[in-house]
Amino acid sequence: MRLTRLLPARLRRRLRAAANARTANGPLPASSEFLHVIATRHGIGVFDEQWFAYRQLMLEHLTLASLDAQTHRDFVWVIAIDRDMPEAARRRLDELAASRPYIRLAETELKRDFVPDLVAWTRAEARARGKGWALTTRLDDDDALHRDLVGRLHREAAAYLGEGRAAPAILSPTLGCNWVPTEAAGHRAYHHSPSIGLSLLEPAARATTVYRRNHSTLAQMLAPQGVSVRHLDGETLWWLYAHTGLSDQQREGSERMSKVADHPHALTLDAAALAEFGVSAEGARLLRRTPEPEPHETLHLLNRRGLDVEQEIHDLRESLRDKDDAKARGRITRLHAERRRMHEHLIR
Repeated sequence: MRLTRLLPARLRRRLRAAANARTANGPLPASSEFLHVIATRHGIGVFDEQWFAYRQLMLEHLTLASLDAQTHRDFVWVIAIDRDMPEAARRRLDELAASRPYIRLAETELKRDFVPDLVAWTRAEARARGKGWALTTRLDDDDALHRDLVGRLHREAAAYLGEGRAAPAILSPTLGCNWVPTEAAGHRAYHHSPSIGLSLLEPAARATTVYRRNHSTLAQMLAPQGVSVRHLDGETLWWLYAHTGLSDQQREGSERMSKVADHPHALTLDAAALAEFGVSAEGARLLRRTPEPEPHETLHLLNRRGLDVEQEIHDLRESLRDKDDAKARGRITRLHAERRRMHEHLIR
């Protein structure tokens, strides 16, 4: 009989807590067994230069800043972009990526291509690096991660694999902060399956990525299949969710921004609080002082408007498999031009 079986349950819990604390404060594990991919969609299907000018301001001073600040840097950031994105926006993105070897720009044709393209890239990259597992993490292009989140995810993944598990695992950083950058105000928030930082660890050869399902339903879908669901505990605010008028979640009459800024428990995010996410004082000032562009309609409606065109392009593309049909190819070209016209002037 093991000695621990003879100890009172309360003492056993204390011993486990002490062991966990030593692990948390110890050296970060090398991700020798898994490839870590942080994946972001950036303006796929958007062709308005004013939209990109403001969105890339947030991308640079929030999202990119938080990844530059990570205390553990063994990851790849895949930024999925439209192959026909505006030239000025592409040049700026190339400039940001030039000095950061952890960035991969992945061109895609349609919004619906994002997930299958990401799956194919992740499997191929893991195979090329000799990794048996893939850890994929969600991150939107206007949000930020706590500077210690990558390290925490790696600890959790290493501990899980150390248990000899064969099934995939969901790693969910439940605590975060909703905020409005122009107001520098926000509040603590909880989500059991957040849209920022939610991660899926799975065998690389069968990787489907964390984007295989809507973030809110991923755990409900996978838990019955034996997938482990692990919430990151503690009081750390792991994510910073920016609420802006350019969000496709800002629907007509939703008042999401005012509900965050005027929350009864709202607090001011000062320089020290934002620094935990890699956001500099200058970056915060730029976001606070730069007027938000005003869209013609809510972007939720504008984004949905192009889905029928994308569907027709997809169907024609599928019909061209293993055949050459000049008429269908011409139709696809015209549909892409229409798709571009629909989303060139989103901003007033």
